[in-house]
Amino acid sequence: MYPGDEASRWPRTLFRDPRVQQRWDEPKAAGRWFLDHLRDLRPSRHVDGRFPQKVDAMWDTWMLFDRKATWKDRPDGLLSWGYPIMATRDQLQQDLDVVAGTRR
Repeated sequence: MYPGDEASRWPRTLFRDPRVQQRWDEPKAAGRWFLDHLRDLRPSRHVDGRFPQKVDAMWDTWMLFDRKATWKDRPDGLLSWGYPIMATRDQLQQDLDVVAGTRR
């Protein structure tokens, strides 16, 4: 993704939650798919930020899915997304608070 990124340099202990699965997608298949299909997923909330530029794959992006989201041919239940992460992190926090029930 970024020049110099290597799977061996990724801190495998960064996410300690047992529900998290970390993968290294060297061919960028997931990033390419989401870049091509993000508009089709239609998030349920308005999201500030800008749509990723047409590059080789989506990266530096967060996506928040509903607890009942299913992943068959394509995922459903996209609540919101943001790009780039640092510029839209407040939106992510607000949306996480809504999902957790601590904010309306």
